[in-house]
Amino acid sequence: MATKKPQSDLAKKGEGAIPDGALKQYVTPLVAMEAQVGGHVIHALQQENTVAVLTTVVPGPTGAQCIVSVGLDAERMDQVQELLSASQTKAQEGIPCVGFHCLLPKRQEEA
Repeated sequence: MATKKPQSDLAKKGEGAIPDGALKQYVTPLVAMEAQVGGHVIHALQQENTVAVLTTVVPGPTGAQCIVSVGLDAERMDQVQELLSASQTKAQEGIPCVGFHCLLPKRQEEA
């Protein structure tokens, strides 16, 4: 049976020397996903000026999957909205997109 780690352990994993203006990340190994994502979201929303949280699963340094979350302030959220809006425009132009992932046409080789 898995034991629930206190939220302070989660906070320690995301802390470190973070340069001014950098996004604070919360990275943990992939285990009980719903608890981890929830912990990341709650912790990120407690940070000053956070209006949304972006979460994804990525390969970690050892090859194991990790959950990575970043809190977004209003300015970053506007940037995300602009990117999503642009991807919708491309989809309407005939380029198939799912979120940020778009199938680009093959390059034509130069003669």
